Amino acid sequence: MTEPAARREGTRAIVSGATVLSIAMLLANIGNYALNIFLGRVLTPAEFSDANLMVTLMLTATAVALGLEMVTARYTSVAEATKNPGAADRVARSLRIWATAGGILVGVILIAPAQAWSELFQTESALPFIILGLGIPFYLQQSVGRGVMQGRLRFGLLASTFVIEMLTRLGVAIALVALGWGVTGATIGLSASFVVTWLSVTILARSSHREPAPAIPMREVSGYAGFVSVLLLAQMIANNSDVLIAKVALTPTDAGIYSAVALVGRAVFYLSWSIATVVFPIVARRHAGGSDSRRLLGGSIVVIAAIGLACAAGALWIGGPVLGVVLGPTYGDLSVPLAAYAIATTMFAVANLVASVFLSQGQLRQSAIVLGGAILQLILLLIWHADIAQLIVVQIIAMSVLLLVLAIDAIARSRRTSIVEERIA
Repeated sequence: MTEPAARREGTRAIVSGATVLSIAMLLANIGNYALNIFLGRVLTPAEFSDANLMVTLMLTATAVALGLEMVTARYTSVAEATKNPGAADRVARSLRIWATAGGILVGVILIAPAQAWSELFQTESALPFIILGLGIPFYLQQSVGRGVMQGRLRFGLLASTFVIEMLTRLGVAIALVALGWGVTGATIGLSASFVVTWLSVTILARSSHREPAPAIPMREVSGYAGFVSVLLLAQMIANNSDVLIAKVALTPTDAGIYSAVALVGRAVFYLSWSIATVVFPIVARRHAGGSDSRRLLGGSIVVIAAIGLACAAGALWIGGPVLGVVLGPTYGDLSVPLAAYAIATTMFAVANLVASVFLSQGQLRQSAIVLGGAILQLILLLIWHADIAQLIVVQIIAMSVLLLVLAIDAIARSRRTSIVEERIA
């Protein structure tokens, strides 16, 4: 296939894949927000804060799950590009073993000191920590199957798994909370969705390749996993540290209000992740074939920035009144915090996209810069966390510094490339 034809095929895959995934993630987010609206209406702010803490811990585990998914997706993409699909299956089998071990480890970390976690985060019961810990191994297992689908550009099947996860979570959690199980019922809904999604992914990601294939050295895979872990550690810190600090530092009521702001604001990141999910394997394929992806990166940045700014404008215009209607008058005065949080999240989403694109090509520096930005945010949050406004302003400052450093790095890289090309010419 000629390079222009490959680019046209890649463009079609990006548009169709991003559309399907965006619709699925939009539906999943609508369902998840419907669940949170229900919880916000039937639980007190303190109880809602406890339920959102379980979601935040799940999102922390998402960093590990995304790591497994990204590693699987990259090696699946490269194997498909080099006409060696059996090798991808061998990598996926090895990563499933890693996922099992990692899931058990994370589960033990949540379950064994559950009472201590409950005291630290001022929750009513330790039981939700135990329930969530039991579901995490299934959550990590399904991420490998999702990575296989992502790497093979099976975005329709991948999209269906997000809808299945949402429907299970929504149905089980609402039923149990309505029966009076409260935060425990909501957490059971989370863990049940992991199990059902794992079953569906196991079926949908099954490979038909049976021929023997040369193995990809697992030392190489583990080395790349180390690269991926840098970006995912950054995601874990940037996306979740503020909620955890708010839970510890603010009153239970204020922590619940901040949880609502963060829950809505983080939608920008997860909506933009559909773009990054599609771009990642396509860039990996192009890189394996020697093609350039700078235009693709630039266009993706524009799309994510547009999504984020639209969300921020909508939040500023109607965010507070809408929350006041769906969650109650306690949440009705949050338009400005919602818009500001969306801006901070948009900046991080752009930085994350840049790092993930270079990561798909095996380059670590941009991920290290993003990790530095996340650590800066954490340090500033630990110093300044007196109220909701301070927590959000600190994040905007940290993300502004992060984007500035990434821009300087891009300019320096462009100059180095120009010098090399001039010498070659």
